[in-house]
Amino acid sequence: MGGRHAGLLGVEPARPRRALLSDTWLRVLVVGLGCAWLCTSLWLAWSLRRDPAGAASLRRSHEMTELSNEVLILRRQLASMVSDADEAAASGAGGTEPPPPPTDALGHADPAADTASRHPEFRLAMIVPWLGAELPRWFDLFVASCAGSAYLVDWLIFHEDAPIDVAAAPANVRYILLGPHGMGAHFGVQLARLTGEPNQTHTLVRLLQHAFATWPYAIVEYKPTYGDVFRDYLDGYTHWSYTDLDLVAGDLTAFVSRAELVELDILTFTFGDAVTHGRLYLRGQFAMHRLSAATSRLWLACEFLSASGGSGGGAGGGGGSGGLLHELRIKHARATRAQQRGEAFRPHFNSAEGCYSRVVATSPTLRVKYANRMIADFTSAPQVYVLLSGGGRRAAVRMCAGSEGDGTAGGLVGSPMRPTASSSAPASQRAACDPFAPPPPPPRASLLGNQRPVGALIPLVTHTNCSEWVEPRYRVCADVSGAWASELGADGAANGWNFFYLAGRWYRQRFTASHPAGLIEGALFHFQVWKRAYKRQGPQLAPIPPPGESAAFVLTKEGYRPLALRPAGGSSTGAGTGAYEYDEALASIDARLKAIERDGDHQPG
Repeated sequence: MGGRHAGLLGVEPARPRRALLSDTWLRVLVVGLGCAWLCTSLWLAWSLRRDPAGAASLRRSHEMTELSNEVLILRRQLASMVSDADEAAASGAGGTEPPPPPTDALGHADPAADTASRHPEFRLAMIVPWLGAELPRWFDLFVASCAGSAYLVDWLIFHEDAPIDVAAAPANVRYILLGPHGMGAHFGVQLARLTGEPNQTHTLVRLLQHAFATWPYAIVEYKPTYGDVFRDYLDGYTHWSYTDLDLVAGDLTAFVSRAELVELDILTFTFGDAVTHGRLYLRGQFAMHRLSAATSRLWLACEFLSASGGSGGGAGGGGGSGGLLHELRIKHARATRAQQRGEAFRPHFNSAEGCYSRVVATSPTLRVKYANRMIADFTSAPQVYVLLSGGGRRAAVRMCAGSEGDGTAGGLVGSPMRPTASSSAPASQRAACDPFAPPPPPPRASLLGNQRPVGALIPLVTHTNCSEWVEPRYRVCADVSGAWASELGADGAANGWNFFYLAGRWYRQRFTASHPAGLIEGALFHFQVWKRAYKRQGPQLAPIPPPGESAAFVLTKEGYRPLALRPAGGSSTGAGTGAYEYDEALASIDARLKAIERDGDHQPG
């Protein structure tokens, strides 16, 4: 038989010499590679035992590779999920009815809403004088959040030489450059005129320039004067407020009603401590004044802001020997003596908000409201979500209901925040927290606000035993010892009371607010304590997109980072929620990667 049939009969055919040589070399190669691998492994093990740092480095490298692979898998899953959601939206549920119109992920389209970019009747100026050559690290986030209130609000930021990027600012943020030492010059000239001491202009300018250059924080002593000191910049505005930079804003338009703009002289926002601790003072973040004679120059009743030798009225009176000029001269003299002795010196700063709050609370012709509409890190949830406006999307500042106080950065002095119905209910009964739930409807000229009064005004008793950081003579406190302060409202919310000072009398009134299910929204988020971490180089502070681009961020006490925006039309149970969950997973992996890198930096050698 031929050789090609030998295999069929069970006889092994003879193999050519070349094939035998090829098999031999293959076996030699395999054995050689095996020996090389074994030797390399033994050498590596011996090296790592002699070099622990190298072993740790190799382990970190392996962990980072695994985490990077997890990131790739998650991103692929997220892309697939969003693609599936888009296909489902395109195909429709049954095919018999036309699909609904596109719904904005951060706000619903409303044909009845105003199409104008500005309110036709009211305009609020938020005034911020900034001293210093450097801006806060979170400044870009603050400025970007200002755009969400453009329908009603402008921010006026006065500065001397800060590195401002004017081109990156929203249209409703105005930068006013006063030049080197210009802040002290401007305040000196205006305060000399307003206190009736034009002959002291040069002295006031010199002393204020020294104070602002030496202690930039001193500017807060003059907050109540902003409406008069910057009056020349307020043409075209109906209202003004002092404010700070350690905050982010939602859509203020949704939190101010037309009735408040028309009927009140002053409106200030609290974060619930007026109910829990009875604190009735005008907040430094928001104290909206109607631009009128009734609110002009009220601050002159504070002795340290009054004319030289003035009594300072009833709120800050001290016998007529003080006054603005006297206060500045004392600080300057003490600072000079300390410098001559080579000693550090930090002057006593007067509680401008404390004194001014007392002045307002003893002016019977004023109509004032203290409204619970702000979120602060003292009592906030561990995470606060900020949605920036842009591309037709609405702005919002919000946190998950039921977790109030869990992110307390230091806590309120005294009793903790009272539980709400949502926080006391079992987790299974609480509404799901969706950071991308649609915020209140777009603004209308009617400005309905987000709160509705419930019941009549009820007389309120006051005392002076609260706000320990304020001088006793300035304190104004609500008596919240009654059972009413702990009762939940009809909507299951705690702290649902606003306070009023009308015709010289104090009142309280229950309110109900409109929030998306599972969320608590605020006009502002004030991070007075969290900013201590934000100032350091370590915390993660994410970059901010250009004006007009929508974005979302989550703020914690460690820093803030972006959230993946839900695609337009996403529902609370569809791709949007999945995008949020996957973003959380990615953030967790990112934190683990940073921890590995941090550990590597601390390894010896």
